[in-house]
Amino acid sequence: APPPDPKPTDWTDLLRAIHATPGERVVVLNHPRDLHAGFRPFDPEHFNPIIGTHRRGPLKVDAIEVVNSGALQSDPWTPIRDWMAVLNHGERITAVGASDSHDVARFIVGQGRTYIACPDGDPAHIDVERACRALREGRALVSLGLLARMTVEDRFSVGDLATKLGEQVHVAVEVFGPSWTTADRVGLYADGIAIREAGLKPTPGPLKARITWTLPRPPHDVHLVAIATGPGVTAPYWPIARPYQPTSRAWTPRVLGLTNPIYLDADGDGAWTSPRAYAEAVVERAGTSPDTLLPALRTYDEAVAAQAAALCQAAGGDVRGDEFARHLRVAPEPIQRGFAAFASTRKQTSNSPPQRED
Repeated sequence: APPPDPKPTDWTDLLRAIHATPGERVVVLNHPRDLHAGFRPFDPEHFNPIIGTHRRGPLKVDAIEVVNSGALQSDPWTPIRDWMAVLNHGERITAVGASDSHDVARFIVGQGRTYIACPDGDPAHIDVERACRALREGRALVSLGLLARMTVEDRFSVGDLATKLGEQVHVAVEVFGPSWTTADRVGLYADGIAIREAGLKPTPGPLKARITWTLPRPPHDVHLVAIATGPGVTAPYWPIARPYQPTSRAWTPRVLGLTNPIYLDADGDGAWTSPRAYAEAVVERAGTSPDTLLPALRTYDEAVAAQAAALCQAAGGDVRGDEFARHLRVAPEPIQRGFAAFASTRKQTSNSPPQRED
């Protein structure tokens, strides 16, 4: 089939043309933080990195590149945080990795990659439709030198909705990698918030770590993501390239392995509810006045709080004003952090992974 017309400047028209292409199976938004033809899709002018909204409307893509070894970011966490924010807004979009090599030797083909869960007994005859369906469903792992795998209750894997959960939730993470990479840290993220982390002892073997965590069942649905990291490779046989469009002179190369989410049905209704949907329900029930809204949010995490702050602001409230500030001073810390994060969306994000919520 001929490719879609690349000339439309309206994102909705362009995506409509892409989806209308015969044989289209997966639409991927590549390196959304890079500037091309004067446009950066996830520039803060267009994209809110806290609540995952875009001025041009819903993304309507199947996957987003969070690792591109040929176009790395100065802060490697930036595209990961962006993707998690999109998940928090309720869009089910798969994280992918790629090497994007346009050169013979400068960028290594296959350094950044995506592993898809599908039968591969005959590599020459992989069921492409089944592989694409698995990718759309989030049954994929992202790798830059490491591979992280995660299960919940020994029966739910990435892309799954984990249902019928008990009072305790058991999470297992395995980290793999070749002999030339090591892992020194693995973290577990709920709605993009770091809730568990462990330091790892370097080992040259293929199994870098096996970690198990027992969590209290959250009071509401969350998406879980595991991320393993380690020192970057600088040796000439597998060097990690410097950032493609650097935003800082400071840069520390890291290897990384990231899972797609497992969705926890913590409220037991048989479906996954996003932070955005929870926030909409709370705002509809409690209104946008801080004296009623903030107490109604007390059992929710900061991702839900940030979405609620955005809804208040859109309804004409001033979440940066004195009245909200006065009530926020006595609100639970996750609520304070969520409102503060939304209020600071025009500020530079830090060169660090998401902060842990204790």
